Amino acid sequence: MVLAVSFVGIFDHDLWPSDEPRVAEIGREFLDDGASLAVPRLGGEPFLEKPPLYFWCVALSYKVFGGPSASAARLPSLFFGLGTLLFTYLLAGRMYGKNCALWSCMVLALSLEFFAITHKSLVDSALVFFVTGTMYWLYLALTAEKNTKWILYTMCYTFSTGAFFSKGFLGLAFPAILFMCWILWTRDWGEIKCARLWIGFFLVIGVTGLWFFALWKEGSWEYVSTFLGHNNLQRVFPGATYTGGHEHSFFYYFVRYWRAFAPWSILTPIVFYHVYRKGFRDRDGLFLVLWFFSGFLMLSLAGTKRPIYLVPLFPSLSILTGAWFNDVETRIINGRFVSISQWSILSVTGICIVLFAITAFKYDLYKSVTFMVLMSGVLLCYISFWNSFLTCKVITLPGFSPLMILIYISIVLVSYPYLNEKRSLKPFCHELRQILTVKGKPLYAFQSGETERAMVPFYTGHYLTPIQSLDEMRSLGISKDKLVLVVDDRKSRPLYHSLKDRFPDVLVSGQSGKRHMALLTNKGK
Repeated sequence: MVLAVSFVGIFDHDLWPSDEPRVAEIGREFLDDGASLAVPRLGGEPFLEKPPLYFWCVALSYKVFGGPSASAARLPSLFFGLGTLLFTYLLAGRMYGKNCALWSCMVLALSLEFFAITHKSLVDSALVFFVTGTMYWLYLALTAEKNTKWILYTMCYTFSTGAFFSKGFLGLAFPAILFMCWILWTRDWGEIKCARLWIGFFLVIGVTGLWFFALWKEGSWEYVSTFLGHNNLQRVFPGATYTGGHEHSFFYYFVRYWRAFAPWSILTPIVFYHVYRKGFRDRDGLFLVLWFFSGFLMLSLAGTKRPIYLVPLFPSLSILTGAWFNDVETRIINGRFVSISQWSILSVTGICIVLFAITAFKYDLYKSVTFMVLMSGVLLCYISFWNSFLTCKVITLPGFSPLMILIYISIVLVSYPYLNEKRSLKPFCHELRQILTVKGKPLYAFQSGETERAMVPFYTGHYLTPIQSLDEMRSLGISKDKLVLVVDDRKSRPLYHSLKDRFPDVLVSGQSGKRHMALLTNKGK
């Protein structure tokens, strides 16, 4: 069932703004003749926000699966997601047994943001995989005999290196902060010696140093300082002069968490109360709680914030939630709060089904055979589960997981075709490619963003020549019979109308959500 819900939504739609086109195009540009493997590029220009590991995986996927495509660009996220589920299963199994491991995998696979990043071409899926793998080996090292610790710590350092190459120093910060919190809480100072930190230092510094050397060789200190300064340090410290957006207050995640870990976030208070009742003599629970709270505090203190940044914490939450479900199912715990929590999650599930049906009717999706078949299956499964719940008074894994997975699959199969029509710019790019092929002229783009600089080359094979202002356009002599790509949104609307006066003919236009793209010229087709 996990495989079914992991593969659905991978192969049935085009690239959707804003992150997917950028990642897919950077991976494609690694296939260009003479491209450097050390420096990711977007639109032919260095892109130094992230290290190259995930982009390498995307390029390899293109090689293996017959060339650049939206599906091939998402496959690395799929496999990283399955790897994360595997480590979660192994860690939960060691801590609380097989049934808890199964619950944990189900919870993680169906948490909203984890599902989102493993079904898109995003570097965060690689980060979550390597962070989860690092935590698995760290847990084994902390609980192992002294004579085997160094091997396990070496594996931990190896996966930490992968986490760095996924998303920079953030990948190293998660396990480092957890290890420090563990030492401070347990006061087991001898563990520092057992960790042989010098192995980790030389391994991480040695491997990452090779990449930094390659960056320096390609673009001198400018490339190195751009990555280290602007895209790492300035992102972390609040108030720094970072210009990439996503800056929010300290309390941002206190609000966004509830949606990011939905639908299981509704159980978080009772889950942590259950952990508190057990006490922290349970070192397994302590490890998971420190994993979550140390990471949550670190992310809250950072300057830039997005809901997907929370996902490396979700394996710990999933195991804690899976352990709670397991204790409820086996009747280890019971009581009024447990009963209310079960009724709450079942009520939320029912509300999701109703909202799905209402949305389908609002946008005329109910007319499809897919909707009618899947909706019938969801309703029968929900009624059957309620009958089982009223009989045994507890939520069981064999009854609940098929229902939840069927709901996710139904939403994806019914809504994605509709969303693809609204969000895909592929038809626009295909028309654009035909025009560029016939006219054989360079394509200028007025104040283009990363989406345009990624989407157009990916689907047309033509790079954009960026133009930042009307004065620059005049200085370059861009006038008659030139092709100018422009985006019409709220921020650029006045400039769009200024360009329409100079280039009144619209050769082709396309819409993706609120983003309207048009190819302008001052001569007819």
